[in-house]
Amino acid sequence: MNVLVLGSGGREHALCWRMKQDPSCSQIFAWPGNPGMEGIQLLQASFNKQNLEEIIGTYNIKLIIPGAEKYLYEGVSDWCEEWKIACFGPSTKAASLEKSKIFAKEIMIMSGVPTASYKDLTHEFKNQFSCCENILSSFSRPVIKISGPSLGKGVFVCKDTTEAMSILEDIKRSPLPGLEEGIMVEEGLNGKEVSLFYACNGENFVFLGAAQDHKRLLDNDEGPNTGGMGAYSPVDWVNDDFIQRSSDTILRPTLNKMKELGHPFKGVLFLGLMVNDNEVNLLEYNARFGDPETQVILPLIQGDLTQLLFDISSFDNSSQNIFLKKQVAIHVVKAARGYPGTFGTFIEKNQKIHLDTNKLENVHCFFAGVSKQDGDLVTNGGRVLGITAVAETLLEAKELAYSGLSKCHFEGEQFRSDIGGKA
Repeated sequence: MNVLVLGSGGREHALCWRMKQDPSCSQIFAWPGNPGMEGIQLLQASFNKQNLEEIIGTYNIKLIIPGAEKYLYEGVSDWCEEWKIACFGPSTKAASLEKSKIFAKEIMIMSGVPTASYKDLTHEFKNQFSCCENILSSFSRPVIKISGPSLGKGVFVCKDTTEAMSILEDIKRSPLPGLEEGIMVEEGLNGKEVSLFYACNGENFVFLGAAQDHKRLLDNDEGPNTGGMGAYSPVDWVNDDFIQRSSDTILRPTLNKMKELGHPFKGVLFLGLMVNDNEVNLLEYNARFGDPETQVILPLIQGDLTQLLFDISSFDNSSQNIFLKKQVAIHVVKAARGYPGTFGTFIEKNQKIHLDTNKLENVHCFFAGVSKQDGDLVTNGGRVLGITAVAETLLEAKELAYSGLSKCHFEGEQFRSDIGGKA
């Protein structure tokens, strides 16, 4: 079958790379993709419903995979349902599990899912700003969250009320993306974070793997939050019992509640969890493949992934022939100077990229924020590229990944040297 991947980042590059290996994938297209995606046919028309319908007909597309979340919010899955085309992604309403953190919290509470206490600050923030301080004072370690899509920049972990109020004042002066969906505060939780990925089709699901992301810009989890500076998979303490418990207490109640509300969830649902000893709390849902977690999850999936995603998109449970390799994958991101661009910081562009990773076995370079000038790849975004390495052990994968990273250079590059170092 012919497959269309929507998006232009490292996640989409990894999706195209992985699905090209499947026997059921005849040809793969990326819209718009990026110039670093060698061997993938890129489509450059402006994105809208009419153009998508024409592309489906012109290229005989049988399966659409929205990579970037914005396509879900625009209604791609709803359009595909109208046209009876398989789309591995949730409806616009079901995608609200990610689009609105406040909506997600409401679903967690209604479903009985364990999560941190929270308060919707939207009214006070807009109309009675001084009242925010009294609300924040009831949280011992307030975490400010922009409710809507904020490009990985909308979460602020604060040590006390004073710092939280300072963050709110910064946001008031320099509004961030996603603020139109509201703003909230929740109680900061201690523990270890992990993300579990599931391919879902209403009630049923297939576990795709676990990954640990590194959100902060700098080593030792310092600096501002980003969209992710690296990840690794699997996570050694995430065993079968933990996966089963998380599926039973968090995933199933969520899927049941969404179906009960008339919005059955189809696509990837990933659970961002905080684990402290035996206590597991849900931090967030993501309604599509994560970035950079996808770059370590996909290389470890064995079997015909394309067929699985097509069957799930068609609410068919017959294809379950997926296995996870007994290996380890690490992905390390190189970002441009100025990333993540919080509160208006300028992100540098147009720096020439020098790389030579072709000779490294089990090492893959996935491009994201790049464009071409005079035949050369240049930087064109925050997260520019990432290196994924697969090996038998975490240490071997880490050495391979950083060896590959040492062969990629551009002026002003930023990267962490400790990806894979979390317990």
